[in-house]
Amino acid sequence: MTDDPSTPAAAPTRRLIPLWVAGVGLLVAVLLLLVVLVIARSAFGSASASDPTIDKEIVDQTGIQTITPDVDHPPQRDIRIGTCESDSQSGVRAAGTITNWTSQPSDYRVVVSFRNDEDGTEFGSTSLTIADVAPHRTSNWSTSVPSRPDVVFTCRIVSIDRWDTGTPPPS
Repeated sequence: MTDDPSTPAAAPTRRLIPLWVAGVGLLVAVLLLLVVLVIARSAFGSASASDPTIDKEIVDQTGIQTITPDVDHPPQRDIRIGTCESDSQSGVRAAGTITNWTSQPSDYRVVVSFRNDEDGTEFGSTSLTIADVAPHRTSNWSTSVPSRPDVVFTCRIVSIDRWDTGTPPPS
């Protein structure tokens, strides 16, 4: 009688096999989901993520500091100096462009240093804010200091920070 599937002893054996198969199937599905999540996170990770090694390389390449943690679109690569010249009075003027390579409207804070070419000493510095630069658009900027030495000089961007328009600047 034990070969008869209608007997009470055979019923639990028939249910255990499908439960075991379902358990293994569920375990495989969970493991596959975890693998997909890990791959997706590494492929589509946050653009605001920062990698100290890459951050240092960008600072070394550009000579420009930032506290904006964006490895994909570092703000140092957004700015250019177009002119560095005497202004119409007795000062020095620097001007250039800034291109927002991110997908959000952004504000920028830029510090420009004016230096004596002979010995590298700074004779002036200024900070400016460039507000509401649209995504993938370029804006012009200009800044100046009121005095200059009677020597050849250089304009240098010392730092640049970027943040989403409408939010507080980084500190």
